[in-house]
Amino acid sequence: MNLLELAAANQLDLTHEKKKLSVSGQVRDTYDVYAIPLKYLYYNDQNGRINTTYKKYGAEFGELEPEAGDSEYNNVFEKFIFDSNRQALKETAQSIKVKSQQEPGVVLPDGRVIDGNRRFTALRILQKEDNITKTFSAVILPLDAKADEKKIKELELDLQLGREERVSYDPIDRIFDVYNTIVVEKLMTTEEYKKASGAGNTKGINRDIRLAELILKFINIVSPSEDSEEKQIDKFYLARDLKLDGPIEEIEGTINKMNSEHKEAATDAVLVHLAVLKSDDEKKDATRMMRDIKTNILKDPERLDHYVKAVDAKVDVIMDAFEEYPINSANDIKVVFSRDEGLQKSAATLKRSAERLVHRGKNDSKRIKALAKLENILETLEDMGPEDFDELTVDERLEAKDVIQEIKDVVFKLNKDLIE
Repeated sequence: MNLLELAAANQLDLTHEKKKLSVSGQVRDTYDVYAIPLKYLYYNDQNGRINTTYKKYGAEFGELEPEAGDSEYNNVFEKFIFDSNRQALKETAQSIKVKSQQEPGVVLPDGRVIDGNRRFTALRILQKEDNITKTFSAVILPLDAKADEKKIKELELDLQLGREERVSYDPIDRIFDVYNTIVVEKLMTTEEYKKASGAGNTKGINRDIRLAELILKFINIVSPSEDSEEKQIDKFYLARDLKLDGPIEEIEGTINKMNSEHKEAATDAVLVHLAVLKSDDEKKDATRMMRDIKTNILKDPERLDHYVKAVDAKVDVIMDAFEEYPINSANDIKVVFSRDEGLQKSAATLKRSAERLVHRGKNDSKRIKALAKLENILETLEDMGPEDFDELTVDERLEAKDVIQEIKDVVFKLNKDLIE
């Protein structure tokens, strides 16, 4: 089945709408919109918004062969889309019911839906409700899912992130998509991803790559295997289920800047501590604890040294337990600890060691509050670069220069007061 052939044979109705698209290698930028029966269409399993969800499904039940119409494949993906944001889906369905589909989607000749998952899902639900055949208004792009993978990815990013009405990905889905596209699949460079997604600069994209690397370190601790990196990344769904975005984002910058001999040991210790927190029924705020460890331990060489030595043996015990019982779901992490009372004691000792050092750090920070403020200001300024000012207007650049001069004046005065 080829939708372009059906269109050429007048078997698909034109809607008399036009849609503008910027597609690499395509001469035209305005395309006809067709009313395509839902039976010809299927979801895109490479869509960045639902890729990690499908990886989880695949790990539990195996991957499905893409198939159009009322197939098991489409039914599974329909549930993914519905569960991702039920309220938004209901609103879309109601809008289509009252006003019809307002914004055309984008599909490939084989029926793969590149843009318009929510609209496609809403139409599928409405068709099941009233048993009246529905059509999906969409452009049919003359591209191939395999041969034109990069072009399709560029278009997906432009449509989903690069427009004014863009809606951000879930943080874990975003991190996965950046890493998978640039590092694993090597479809794009960071610069190309920036351009396609409408990002102001590559700094956030490079940070997402570092976040992904740290998440993969966590996954390799709690679910170690002999698999290649390409297979391990399939377990990225664990990061979403365990809600790792907040805690990982909290510690990434500090770990990335560490040059000490303790960097590898400290990273393992913090990630193992995070695993312990995620196994805890007390539901402690993992992000806040990671922030406390970052501020009061990782940034202080003396406390860091003590921390690494104090928890080293416990970290090894816990990592060995995951070697024996690697997890495949978020709930498995609790099961691992429930198996062994000795393991629970190791986890409790690790937590107490960190909590004592955090408490000591907080007491010290009260005494050196001014110094801590200066260090935070320095860290913020160090994170800034020339590219952060690229989108400023001429007047805004002049204003920025004035602010920098004011900062210099304040620093000069503070420095003078300290010397005197």
